[in-house]
Amino acid sequence: MKRFAPLGFFFLWTLVHPVWADSTSDTSSLSLQDLGFSQNDTQSNPDFQKELETRSDMLHIHQILGLVTAVPLVTTYVLGLTTSGNVSNGSTDTSLHATLGLTTTALYLTTASFAIFAPKPEGLKPSGATQVHETLVWIHAPLMILTPILGDMVNDRVQNHQPLGALGTIHGIAATTLVVSYLASIAVETINF
Repeated sequence: MKRFAPLGFFFLWTLVHPVWADSTSDTSSLSLQDLGFSQNDTQSNPDFQKELETRSDMLHIHQILGLVTAVPLVTTYVLGLTTSGNVSNGSTDTSLHATLGLTTTALYLTTASFAIFAPKPEGLKPSGATQVHETLVWIHAPLMILTPILGDMVNDRVQNHQPLGALGTIHGIAATTLVVSYLASIAVETINF
């Protein structure tokens, strides 16, 4: 215990007489400019703040609609598997799958528009999960357009009793890739790896 007595005394002395409490210096003259901030750095920018608030609101709507869109997307996919089996057994009724597919496409485009038209401040670069999310968009966005077109081509062949050939398989592969990439895009933002 005696060994620590000088250390304890030093500790108490520094509490009572801190180095920074020099009574002869005038601390009131310290300014933000002294710390390296210019007057422009400390001024608020109402236009920039409004732009950020608008962006935040639009991206929040994008997130909510993105989750909502996942439900009819997965439902359309599962219904497509059932419809494919029915068509293989001779049925020509693809109307429910086609209607739900077009509804999903419209909802997807509405969801995407909130992200596309959200104001983007200069110099803002995506990073982390947002960067992965935006990369996955380059997969599922074109497929969201291509898959219904392929579905319409398949539907025309089914209605005219023509053989599907590889078109049905291509439509199925496109739909599977679309669903997987879309759900991965949601998972990346939701789980935030």
